[in-house]
Amino acid sequence: MKRRYTIWAAVVIAFALLAAACGGGDEASDTTTSAPAETTTTEAPATTTTVGETTTTEALPPLVVWADANQSEAIMAVGAAFTEATGVELIVEIVDRGTLKDDVILNAPAGEGPDIFAGAHDWIGELASNGVIAPVDLGGREGEFLPTALTAMKWDSEQFGVPFVTEAIAMYYNPDLVAEPPATMAELTAACDELDDAVSCLVLPGGNDGGDAYHNQPFITAFGGHIFGLSDDGFDGSEVLLGSDETILGAELLETLVTDGYVPSTNYGDAKNLFVNGEAAFWITGPWEIGSLNNPEENLAAPNWAVAKMPTVDGNKMRPHVGIQGFYLSAFATNAAIAQEFLLNFIATDETMLALFEADPRGTAYVSVFDSIQADPVAAVFAASAADGTYMPNIPEMGSVWGPVGDNFLLLRNGEIGAAEAMTTAQEQVVSAIEGG
Repeated sequence: MKRRYTIWAAVVIAFALLAAACGGGDEASDTTTSAPAETTTTEAPATTTTVGETTTTEALPPLVVWADANQSEAIMAVGAAFTEATGVELIVEIVDRGTLKDDVILNAPAGEGPDIFAGAHDWIGELASNGVIAPVDLGGREGEFLPTALTAMKWDSEQFGVPFVTEAIAMYYNPDLVAEPPATMAELTAACDELDDAVSCLVLPGGNDGGDAYHNQPFITAFGGHIFGLSDDGFDGSEVLLGSDETILGAELLETLVTDGYVPSTNYGDAKNLFVNGEAAFWITGPWEIGSLNNPEENLAAPNWAVAKMPTVDGNKMRPHVGIQGFYLSAFATNAAIAQEFLLNFIATDETMLALFEADPRGTAYVSVFDSIQADPVAAVFAASAADGTYMPNIPEMGSVWGPVGDNFLLLRNGEIGAAEAMTTAQEQVVSAIEGG
């Protein structure tokens, strides 16, 4: 269900002036647009137009933004200034992140969706190919964003989103168990050799009963492997590389770590509990766990913790998936020029981008905020990990990857199959799924 917040100011600018100021922009779940849980409403501002001796008053359509609860306050904070500058009412509706994409696909074509919505970059292939989103014009301001984030939100060489988050997994460690974070995998295993036998070495999701392609991605890339072919134009869904020599080498590294006892077969919850209880030296996951680790009510054990980049392997970086979040412009926006104005002059600012980061400090796609967080050692490490990574494939074929790769890594983590079989089977299953088999 959505919650709605509305804000407007009593300043109205003639629509002709507004159009000149804005420039020329181009025009689930089983959820519906039923009444929001929380609603604040008022009459929309109006514009008065005189033609000859006839005067008509028309309400300017509001700008509707869909976002999750973490993002809504930062967006609403600019509402008064936006309305004062444009005379347009701002409505922010809180929609659960897990259903937002499907809600947009269901409702936007019927005129019941948002003008702008926040979402993950890997939605872009599905949304763009189905005509749900429209390109945005950054007005020559591309240098304000991290290049990886911009590239991830491109489709068919066009920019389809204004990015605001980059996030990637890194490696938490317990300084009470390991004095210095290891820079290499050899250093990591050597440090674990000094631990008490009751302490696990490296825990990460993807074992036991919970397959997880996302958290095991760094092993795919440890020797230069990829899921798909990658060029300057993006990922090629017709070139699946899971069975390549490089990818199999990375899986063999993981298999060796499992066989030698350095990586136990843990699902997400088990991995977290072991680290939080001081029973694991290293834990691979993302910045979304920072709040939990710092919250004594959630984290009664309160372990000493720090974070480091993924260790290198034979001089190669382990490159995690990089997730990007951005603001999309709906192809069904009632006023694309107003929406474009909002994105460029009220969202893409130092203040709003910093507020978005502070509301959910996973990472940032905005250069000025990226520079400002370097003094924070935790934020800086996660930012560096994202800089090392490769953006998660944003092509529709990626939907065929998660199940097969997660399932086969699970069998590998549980010692049921070897690395070569896991990757070649995943290759066959992904290709078959893409081809509709």
